[in-house]
Amino acid sequence: MSILILLSAFLEGLALTLIQGFLPLYIRRALGEPQFVTVGLVVAVPALGTVVASNFWGGLSDVSGRLKPMILVGLAGYAAALAGVALLGQGLAVLACVGLASLFYGTLAPTLKAYMTLARPKRPENAIAAILMAQSVGWLAGSYGAGGLLEGGLVSGMHTALWATSGLLVALTLLVAVVLRDLKRGPVEGAPPAVARRSRGWLEGVLADLVAIYENPRLLRLCALAFFFVAGNYLMWGFFTVYLVEHLGAPMRTVRYALAASSVLGIASFLWVGPLVRRFGARTVLAVGVTLYAVMYVGFATTLDVRLVSLLYALPLYSLVNVSANALAAEYSSAAQRGGGLGVLNGTYALASVAGPITGGLLADRAGLGAVPWASFGFLALAIPIGWALAAHRGRNAG
Repeated sequence: MSILILLSAFLEGLALTLIQGFLPLYIRRALGEPQFVTVGLVVAVPALGTVVASNFWGGLSDVSGRLKPMILVGLAGYAAALAGVALLGQGLAVLACVGLASLFYGTLAPTLKAYMTLARPKRPENAIAAILMAQSVGWLAGSYGAGGLLEGGLVSGMHTALWATSGLLVALTLLVAVVLRDLKRGPVEGAPPAVARRSRGWLEGVLADLVAIYENPRLLRLCALAFFFVAGNYLMWGFFTVYLVEHLGAPMRTVRYALAASSVLGIASFLWVGPLVRRFGARTVLAVGVTLYAVMYVGFATTLDVRLVSLLYALPLYSLVNVSANALAAEYSSAAQRGGGLGVLNGTYALASVAGPITGGLLADRAGLGAVPWASFGFLALAIPIGWALAAHRGRNAG
């Protein structure tokens, strides 16, 4: 049922707001972490776990032909991560908890997208936009709701948000287990031996499926592009709340409204980004989105105006790059390999999410937070020529 998939995406967005949005600030201000690189690891370590989770669980999904068990694994992983953060009071322990849980919750995003694109095969870009829109609604709820709680007290507000969201995830996990219909897939007709489900061990099947996916040159080119633009984005995103508070002197209320405004405009953009991708093509939309991100980071780097930085952050570019990139990944992978194909892209996102925050942390420790947006621009500058090279291939099956 699509409503359960969208609810799962909503709670994932809510959980990610706490993990990626507020947890770095919580580690820095409430737990007293002095090193920016450790703050960056709060985003980077879970991302590394997501690299493993996206590939392993996505490949297992393709071999087993089932998606529902992977959704349950992802939801339970998020519930455990948030509960663990609430129980632990030391930065490294929190880091280890979230990193371990990411080995499980990292499968949720690609599996939800795979489920929706298979349930709505005629318009995969609209299916992906629906998932990302639900995630953005969750990000809005987390930004405004959790941000309001944190205004009343960083520690108490964070703990309340963590326990409430964890409880909702547990309830949804039980509901999905009972109600959601699984989408079972057989091997595609004429599929090569690497993706056919034969009488062999499941681990061998997972590895063979992933080998077949990684031999897809179009998907690899897309992943190379994704690495640079995601690394650049997460280099800034991993420090955005800290950047506003410590570098620009913004109060928590401004942080709250900056995150909420970004979510509202992002949600609205999903109403038109699907038709935009169909009209101009995913490759062109992706190239334009990457270029606009580079312009945005130049704006970050050249102003100390909190309002202008908040306005730039709110620009709805996330939908442009993510809907188009995921639509291309769905196009480049067969139905039988959809979980693995989207998992490989999600794993690339996660790997870039490791490189970005660690780079940002090392740079901030040595040169200050003001250098972070320039580093983000550098990564996007590497992505731009790849994006426009992809856009030059106009045919649907061109790579």
